[in-house]
Amino acid sequence: MRDSLTITIDHIRRESSDVVTLYFARPFDFIAGQYISVYFDDLGVPEGKAYSLSSRPTDALASITVKDIGGPWSSRLCRMKAGDTLQISRAYGYFNPHTDAPLVGIAAGVGLSPVWSVLASDDDARHCLHFANTHDSHIPFRDELATLETRVTHYISRQADTMYHRGRMEIEHVVAQAEAEAHYLICGSMTFVRDIFHQLEQQGIARSHISTEVFFEHL
Repeated sequence: MRDSLTITIDHIRRESSDVVTLYFARPFDFIAGQYISVYFDDLGVPEGKAYSLSSRPTDALASITVKDIGGPWSSRLCRMKAGDTLQISRAYGYFNPHTDAPLVGIAAGVGLSPVWSVLASDDDARHCLHFANTHDSHIPFRDELATLETRVTHYISRQADTMYHRGRMEIEHVVAQAEAEAHYLICGSMTFVRDIFHQLEQQGIARSHISTEVFFEHL
């Protein structure tokens, strides 16, 4: 029998035209970087769909951040309102490396969720974030990211008049700026994670110094 919990949406914050963050009272303890499964029984998928927690373990409210990609889960979640209820699992996953090494977050879009949870939970000035989006207006967590100040580098790929770095992330530059013992946290689409992982290996980064998480774009 499934061990699920019923939570009530406290409030919803719109991050961009197609991304929302759903907040709910934290019903369990969790480790930064973990995820939960969301269940909609009428969709006929008993295991549900996984969503990374985008909050810190110390926050009063837990949250997940969802991009509406037209799939059955994302569309329904993005239409939810405060007061709606949702069936979820307890938190699980091993994205957090639990290391004293400096962390280099590399994320695309809503792939920021577990990376942000880990970085924001450990106030180490050596940690940094490299964050890719298509447009300035698609950047989630703007207020939260501002707290990292100079430790965040934004990459905007499809907007000519961006205030940030225009173009794609160049991993050789990311590695060149990082400390030798750094641990890399990657999250994004399967293609993004695969490509960044291979590029890090080509730069001589050992697999033991890389943690990955993938989100699937068809659900």
